[in-house]
Amino acid sequence: MNPTSLVAIGMGVGTVLVGAFKKVAGGGSESSSDRQDSTPPRSSPPSKKTEQPTQQQARSSASEHAGAARRDQQPGPRNQPKKETPTERRKRVADATDRAMKRGSYEYRSQTISLQPGISRSIEGTQFLGENSDLINWKKKPQVETQGHAEATVSILNISTLDAARILSNSYRFLVRDGRSPPKTGVLNFASATKPGGGVKNGAEAQEESIARVSTLLCSLESNAGQKFYETHRRNNNSHYYTHSMIFSPGVIVFRNDSGDGVDQFPIEVVSSPAVNAGLILEGNSGWQTAQTEVEIEAAMNERMGRILYLFELHGIRNIVLGTFGTGVFKNKVQMVARIWAKLLLGEGRFKFSFDRVIFAVTGDSTFAEFKGYWEGWVKQQGVPRAARGIQRSEWQECP
Repeated sequence: MNPTSLVAIGMGVGTVLVGAFKKVAGGGSESSSDRQDSTPPRSSPPSKKTEQPTQQQARSSASEHAGAARRDQQPGPRNQPKKETPTERRKRVADATDRAMKRGSYEYRSQTISLQPGISRSIEGTQFLGENSDLINWKKKPQVETQGHAEATVSILNISTLDAARILSNSYRFLVRDGRSPPKTGVLNFASATKPGGGVKNGAEAQEESIARVSTLLCSLESNAGQKFYETHRRNNNSHYYTHSMIFSPGVIVFRNDSGDGVDQFPIEVVSSPAVNAGLILEGNSGWQTAQTEVEIEAAMNERMGRILYLFELHGIRNIVLGTFGTGVFKNKVQMVARIWAKLLLGEGRFKFSFDRVIFAVTGDSTFAEFKGYWEGWVKQQGVPRAARGIQRSEWQECP
């Protein structure tokens, strides 16, 4: 029995006993001096003896009081705690991550785990690559040496970006010997062109926000080097093609899972780039204008995606997580994005031998099905010998 119930029982018993005492002392009714509308009779019949409440009656009354107290404590329509919405949960996780980065540590398994050394290295190593950087020469550069390298193993998974990164990280963690560092894992961040982390602090749920919410990515994006990227796009805010400028963020520490719980931290190398905003560009277009504009959009996306892969290649990152770049609110066609990635990575593609593992992390069942279907159809049509596997969320743990 909880303390509140004991208090309620005690109050109930006390109330009954005090009432009984008054009745015995006062003849079972109010005294005549307390009644303003009464005159004492000249003769009154002997008053009946009032029975004192039995112990059973006292217990019954106390039980009623205790029951009422318990009912008051039970959550009713007014007392029920407000259920946390998904947006509120994401904001809470983002706030906790922000505090951990400012503090330089987080709590995990009753231990304080340091983040500060990794944050400092990531900020110092952050690079801004402008429109006219060396990345512009990605087509002219020779393919990496093919000796010892086969074509990349490509998987299409119906999971989040960070789940895919965790797969790659865990794939090599226990295979590395002699104190060598495990291979790096690269991640493409579908970046906002004007705001570090997009709407992460407001509880948004897009791909960039899902990374920034559980990692130290914002420390790099908000660094002096990172700010050049956003300043560039703020000066060119009338063009929804955005620019081919990018941010390279090394050693970003992932220390929470998608639910916001602490995990064993692991590093990722992040390339942040905005996709073309096809939806806004095509607004008001019709007929041949739309067809011509779509050609221009695909050309811009091909250039940008080539630069993204080249940046990973330059840093020797051979295991990468990509996705359906810009097919959400920016409304780029899923089939177009799949076609560009396939031409760059497979067959006679420029980056045919540049990577060991490529995972396309695709959320949303319909988007996953469309991307997977087009990719496999293109591979078959082109006669590419190694096709990617499309794996549903329920079976992704079995990915080779």
